[in-house]
Amino acid sequence: MKRYIKQIVTLALLVSLGTSCQDSFDDLYLNPNKPTDVPASLLFNQVLNTMLESPGGQLDRTNQYQLQNNSYFGNNQYNFGAGSQLYGTLTNVVNMEKQATVSGAADLNPYHALGKFFRAYYFTKMSLETGDIPMSEALQGATALMPKYDSQKTVFQNSLTMLEEANADLTQLIAKNDVTLTGDMYFSNSLAAWQKVVNTFRLRLLIHLSKKATTDADLNLAQQFAMIINDPVKYPIMLTSANELKYTWLNPTNRYPLNKETFANGALNNSTSTYVSLLTDRKDPRVFITTDPAPGLVTAGGSPVDFSSFKGGDIGLDMGALASQNGGGVLSYINRYRYYSGYTGETTAIIGFTEMCFNIAEAINRGWITKGPLGDAEAYYNAGIKASMSFYSIPAKGTMTVYSLPLGVPVAGPYISSTVNVDYDAYYAQSTVKYAGNNEAGLKQILEQKYIAFYLNSGLEAYFNWRRTGVPVFKTGVGTGNNGKIALRYKYQAAEQSANTTNYNAAITQYNNVDDVNGTMWLLK
Repeated sequence: MKRYIKQIVTLALLVSLGTSCQDSFDDLYLNPNKPTDVPASLLFNQVLNTMLESPGGQLDRTNQYQLQNNSYFGNNQYNFGAGSQLYGTLTNVVNMEKQATVSGAADLNPYHALGKFFRAYYFTKMSLETGDIPMSEALQGATALMPKYDSQKTVFQNSLTMLEEANADLTQLIAKNDVTLTGDMYFSNSLAAWQKVVNTFRLRLLIHLSKKATTDADLNLAQQFAMIINDPVKYPIMLTSANELKYTWLNPTNRYPLNKETFANGALNNSTSTYVSLLTDRKDPRVFITTDPAPGLVTAGGSPVDFSSFKGGDIGLDMGALASQNGGGVLSYINRYRYYSGYTGETTAIIGFTEMCFNIAEAINRGWITKGPLGDAEAYYNAGIKASMSFYSIPAKGTMTVYSLPLGVPVAGPYISSTVNVDYDAYYAQSTVKYAGNNEAGLKQILEQKYIAFYLNSGLEAYFNWRRTGVPVFKTGVGTGNNGKIALRYKYQAAEQSANTTNYNAAITQYNNVDDVNGTMWLLK
């Protein structure tokens, strides 16, 4: 009996020691510096950061604002690869919503309301780049590893519905004076500010679908647009540039991509004639702010504030021809004083007031609505131009000082300073600028001014608007590759071919069974 009792005691001791050791090992395994749960506010911040598309590089070449002049460092070709893969960010949206609930948030809370906006934003971004995409079966983890592709029409319909719901949710939260949102790097947790962004973005999506206004009546594009514009209490939109969703750059933590440290890269890029000619042909003072005069033209006797001293390169030319022109000093660079002399550059609009003004002007021009709170199409066209001028601190009338960098002078200068006389009324009175009315000529003016205002902001919106309307005329040639064509879409991620073969093949049937960058997606037909 003593032997059995001894065995039981020994076994109990071993079990106790084993349990104690297991608890100890579990405690040791937990890293107090590596949290297993991420707060909703941190996930929110990541989702916000991903909205930014930094200026510079291929983005500006696709939009035909800048061009590469040295083939060793890049090219100007439209041989698109894969589009954006944003399902990781959308997964963070899902997790953000879950964490808000786990943390005790009510069923209706800011993270869920804005989650609907983020879904609309990121799904339509991917669809604008590629066409049909997984949406309804996406974000389900291991339960749906091969999601079907939803049609582009369905993606936009679902997104417009989510924006309607987001607006309704935000209205309720604002009425309740909800202050539970944290982690907002753009609007200091203001739900009222976000509601304006949501509805302004919805106007953008409706304009993206302009080709479908008559062919797909079930979309109710004009009716939706009118509903928003005619009820500013229910659907508040941006009222000034202060309402914009924009990114502010910081030194040293997050510098503007074009800065003192990257100045050498500036010599590899020139401004394009697509952009510069729109300005010089209209004697537009914005050219003095965004562009340097061609150094060779100035040294040959030209004035740094003469419009004839500004010359953009033809992005369709062979790289050798561009290199030769650049070497001869006859092509303009981006304005080095504004973009390279410091570290914080300019704010980068993501969803802007200026764009919204032109979108409303376009809707009036197309007959979707007759007017908005500011007035007719010309009133919004005017407001858009003035907002863009104001962004560059150009006065309505008077003088301004502009700066340019002479040939061979380092980024530190000295810069040439010049005084320029400006008069908005005189600028607007030009036949090329004054609104021509609700006709094709007037629409072309709206689109050209919107393109000018998109300079180095709003991601691929300049390209998307060209693709939809053909305005402005994008240059093509041997330099742009792709057999002299501007690509109309990005390809799908390469992994889709092997990981989701059946659905991938179904998606590309509309492009003659080829993942073709020249294929015409639904919203362009």
